[in-house]
Parts: sequence; C-alpha cells; structure tokens
Amino acid sequence: MRKKKKPIYKRVWFWILVVIIIFGVSSMGNDSGNGGEKVSSSTTKQTTQKKMNYYKVGDSVKVGDVVYTLKSATTTKERNMFEDKKPKYVIKIVYHVKNGSDEDLSVGVDDDVYGPDNNKLDNYPLNNTTLDAIAPGKEKDVTVGYGAHSLGSFEIHFKPILSLEKEAIYKVKIK
Repeated sequence: MRKKKKPIYKRVWFWILVVIIIFGVSSMGNDSGNGGEKVSSSTTKQTTQKKMNYYKVGDSVKVGDVVYTLKSATTTKERNMFEDKKPKYVIKIVYHVKNGSDEDLSVGVDDDVYGPDNNKLDNYPLNNTTLDAIAPGKEKDVTVGYGAHSLGSFEIHFKPILSLEKEAIYKVKIK
C-alpha cells in the first residue's frame, strides 16, 4: 500500500522557498544612486561615478555589458494616425546601444521615461520606432517615442531587459 504524498503547497520547504524569493525580489529595488559606469573616449582609467546624480545627453554609460549613449531627446510634430492616445506632446528619444554581452540584446524596450510630474510616460509609436535585437558585439542607433502632457525636466532610464544591473539615469530638459 502506497503512502499518499502531500500536495506541494502543503510542504514546509515550498513555503520557505516562497518567502526567500519574496524577500529577494523586494530587496532588489532598495539600492540608491545612479547605476552604470560612465565611459569616456579618452585613454584614462575609467572610474565609477558614485556621487553623480544624473547623466546628460552625450554621456556613454556602461550598464552590465551594454553601453548606452543618449544622443537626443526632443519634441516632434510627428503623429501616428492609428494611435488611440492623443498626447499634447510627443517626445522622440534617440540613443546608441553597443552590445558587449555574449547574447542577443533586445532594444527599444530597454528604456523608461518619466515626465516632469514623475509619472511614467506611455510609449508612442513613431514611423521609425526601433524594436529590434542586436547580436553580440554589435551596435545600433535606436529611436523611441513617448507621449507627454507637459514639457520640462524628464528622466530617461536605460537598462537591458531582465537585467539585475542598476539602471543608468539621464536627465534632460525639453522645452
């Protein structure tokens, strides 16, 4: 006669594992400061920018094995006639990505933008929006759009999707 096994959710080790995972995930976002390492074009030794609050347009920042360079952040008059949302402003962001990892890198989904009111902006599809993947060791210019209700100071966060690295945060003023 066989002994009936307990369901997995009634086992002690299952609940211990759940608690460990919950604590691990909740503690990941508690780090302060800006992530990434500023990359300079000079041959001097590169240092981590620990006290820097934000990066600016033109700065190259290494996040894990990926280097991001914000090229521009401007308003555009371009509108997508098929888009249901009708924001007052459309912000066009162009950045360069260099994939130094040994895996393909998804781009166009590796950024988040926060408006002057600190609310996360919704993506806005432009004619040349980039949703792509970059092979290891390759690079690409990426264009994305966001809808905004006001202009002012914006934060742009870059981090490879599913990465545990700290994101690089740029701050730009758009008039």
